Amino acid sequence: MPVHCSKSPEWPAFATLYQHAFPFWEREPLPRIAARIDSGRYRLTVLRFADEPVAGFHLLDRVAVLDYAVLTFLAVHQALRGRGLGRRLLRDALCGFHAEPDAAWLFVEAEAERVPFYLGQGFRQLALDYRVPHFGSLTATQPMMLLTLHRSDRVGSIAGELIRRVIEHLFSDGYQVRPDDPRLVRQLQRVPDLVGVL
Repeated sequence: MPVHCSKSPEWPAFATLYQHAFPFWEREPLPRIAARIDSGRYRLTVLRFADEPVAGFHLLDRVAVLDYAVLTFLAVHQALRGRGLGRRLLRDALCGFHAEPDAAWLFVEAEAERVPFYLGQGFRQLALDYRVPHFGSLTATQPMMLLTLHRSDRVGSIAGELIRRVIEHLFSDGYQVRPDDPRLVRQLQRVPDLVGVL
């Protein structure tokens, strides 16, 4: 079910699951998530069963001026994992992406152990050394995989210029790093002119 407002009855259960599902360094501040949901930029969808608390959720970031979307977070309650709920949530997120008229690309950052889950749902991994900043740290980074899905489905490579633009947005708008942050500068330097899609 879509959650359009941070004052919704589902918000507290979402916030609790979000804080348990992701380590501190990986969590975007809840007040900013709330503001972006309230403004309509973030699309939060929760999965509930009858009167039970939130079983899972996904958060889709669709910035109107950009031609791509970002699957920002997806999680399933630990006690309910292994039942296909993650795939169900991801399929719903993909439907939301395909409903966006101007978004050609969908990106997601994933730790290595989660990559097969996304590959199994049509995402493709970028051939890129990718390391994201930690929330709440001025220096720390974490290796991640950057995956993408394109409407045409059969893209062999992507212009490095597009990937650099995506990364600049993810780092500055998402992780709130400054344009001169060494982590962003180094990451942009690691992007080749043509990025392979595996």
